[in-house]
Amino acid sequence: MLFAEVPQGRFTACWLKQTGERVMKIFPRIKRNSRMLFLLGLLTILPATSAMADEPHVVATELKFEVTVADKIATVRDMLISQLEARNYAIINVLNVQEGLQGRGIDAPPLQLIEFCNLTKAYTVTHHVPNFEMFAPCRLALIEQDGKTTVMMQRPAHILSLLASDKNLTAEGRATLKQFDDDLRAILDSLASGGF
Repeated sequence: MLFAEVPQGRFTACWLKQTGERVMKIFPRIKRNSRMLFLLGLLTILPATSAMADEPHVVATELKFEVTVADKIATVRDMLISQLEARNYAIINVLNVQEGLQGRGIDAPPLQLIEFCNLTKAYTVTHHVPNFEMFAPCRLALIEQDGKTTVMMQRPAHILSLLASDKNLTAEGRATLKQFDDDLRAILDSLASGGF
């Protein structure tokens, strides 16, 4: 028999009362100790979590890549241009939006745009899907605020999703846009990790 029947009567009531009182005396200690263990565990995790939260990392959505680093805009711009050129991307233009606005009497935070393209590879898309030119050249937006620079760009994967239904988009064109997406993610990951 797995479970014994508890006899009914005064003895049972007294036994249950004593057992209940014992449990109630022990319960606050168990509760306090489990709370203490939880807090100790939390304290061991928090320092690592706050350190990780301070480290820059690339945020990738379907639409864009974004990363914020603790460097001035000029330093970030030069690092990005160097990495883009190392991957055979031509720098089409660097536009200093802040200077342009100041020339018009508008005070603006540091803001620059880097336009770039791998012309040969981009042509593998444009040759079959001229609509791709609406998205070319690729563009990095750099915005400095409080001594930190945020870099944002539209993902080539997003452009691919917009052009995917075009029956003229070849496998080579799809592969090119995927490669652009991978290249740019790698460049921004390197920027975030200080790998330049």
